Amino acid sequence: MTSSYSVSLSVYVNISDLEPGKSELGLKVRVIRCYRQPSPYKTDPHGTLEMILHDEIEDRIHATIDFGVFKSKKIDIIEGGLYRIKLFMVAHDMTKYKSTTNRFKLRLTNQTSICAFQDPDFPSSMYRFRDLFEISNDISVDNFQLLDVIGRVVSFQKPTSVPKLSTKRMDFRIADTENRELGCSLWSEYIDPVLAIFEKDDPRPIIICIQFGKITRIYDEIKVSNTFHITKVTVNGDSDVFHNFLNRMTPDVTANQNNLVAEEFNDVLALFKNSFADVRKISDITDVQQENKFWVDATIAQIETKGDLWYPSCRNCFKKMPLDPRNRRCFICGEENFSENSRYKIEVLVADSSGCANMLMWDGQCLTLIGKSAKYIKQLNERSGRVIPQEITDSMVERRVLFEVKTPANKSNRDVPQFTVSRVVVDEEIFEMYALNYTPSKGSTTNCKNKVDVADNEVCSRLSKGKEKVDCEDELENETDIDANTNQLDGKDIANSDQNLEDESEDCVDDVSLKDLKEKKSSGYDAKYTSKNKKLKMKHPI
Repeated sequence: MTSSYSVSLSVYVNISDLEPGKSELGLKVRVIRCYRQPSPYKTDPHGTLEMILHDEIEDRIHATIDFGVFKSKKIDIIEGGLYRIKLFMVAHDMTKYKSTTNRFKLRLTNQTSICAFQDPDFPSSMYRFRDLFEISNDISVDNFQLLDVIGRVVSFQKPTSVPKLSTKRMDFRIADTENRELGCSLWSEYIDPVLAIFEKDDPRPIIICIQFGKITRIYDEIKVSNTFHITKVTVNGDSDVFHNFLNRMTPDVTANQNNLVAEEFNDVLALFKNSFADVRKISDITDVQQENKFWVDATIAQIETKGDLWYPSCRNCFKKMPLDPRNRRCFICGEENFSENSRYKIEVLVADSSGCANMLMWDGQCLTLIGKSAKYIKQLNERSGRVIPQEITDSMVERRVLFEVKTPANKSNRDVPQFTVSRVVVDEEIFEMYALNYTPSKGSTTNCKNKVDVADNEVCSRLSKGKEKVDCEDELENETDIDANTNQLDGKDIANSDQNLEDESEDCVDDVSLKDLKEKKSSGYDAKYTSKNKKLKMKHPI
């Protein structure tokens, strides 16, 4: 009785009105995409049914329901169909790759009512196509936002097997109605149906639509590829979007598909084969005395940049601009910049099995890792006020990366060597095929023991100049005793110890997170002896 009573009182609202806790609401939606998602757990053989929905004002939201629950409702869900949905849960969307820009996600349950209906006036917004030129030129591109593209196939490459991944991949290029091109990739079971059409003797142009494709960055090139299950690939479809695309094609684009054959078209992996033939470790390049370029396979341990992680730049030549708002003319190229343009400049500490080094990355490399522009992150950070934005920390720290670095002609006297990065690669296939055969440990900062020792000695030196002189060796002995005692704590005491560390760290010069403190302690170094906690150490002299 309660369930039917709640259904009868449901009020139909727009997706934008949804908030967690409002369960008596209803939606009228059109299904954009419907697919089955296998469960990662062996105990769940059914998985879930995933749906992408839009309402009358074309706002979108992702919905999910256990497949077993869905089958019990005995209703067919078809793409393009209209449905009334009542009694559902609203939660935050925590998925990595976003199918919509909505921060919420619907969870449908046994109590959820799903009913089909007809309405000829209900809008149909099945696609949101992105401009190929904007994607290829990295204009407002989010690595974790799935997108739709459509284009004419201009070239393709025969599928190549990836033995270590037990799969295969096919690359091709598409062009829009203005002949601007974009690289694309398909993997695994997505290949065969498309390849059969590519190789078919058909005089018509081949038009392909990739719905909910994923951004992939390789060799500083942006591509669109499939992500499994949600991506839908349609070739030469009979819908309005295909007819409209054909009608917009310029007259000089003839039916040239008779000679569309597999060709080698600057495939990224082919370009990398020779380049990745010799991936070095950090210890191999620290003593190189001449300018050269090497690839290094390492894990980012922490962000080293002090101060801003970006700089105001000219939109034309990308050089640093003066901060004076009255003078917005670039002193390099003379271009006037009427709006601010920020670009990344970030230095990180990286480690592999042989040692550690500092890597200086500029805008292009940082964009590959972070996936969002410096201007966007800067605007978010103005509201949060963090020293290092959480988005940057999550995208970089503890991430395995292939760095192409340039060794300087003259060796530096720095305790930790520094290299300038010219390219970064985070493609898993590249790792499998060309990278070094080792897995960096999670506590990669332990490889940088020398860096921490230098910081310890610096702190001791400063303390010795004060009223109470302290022997550094005694301090390190005390540190060992502290760590030994800490290891004997039970789970409750460890939690309390961590809380004390967190409270003490509020007085540090830099913003040090509890996670950093835990990692320092687990690596055998007490948090208050690191260079980031000089003020903490000075406040509590031994």
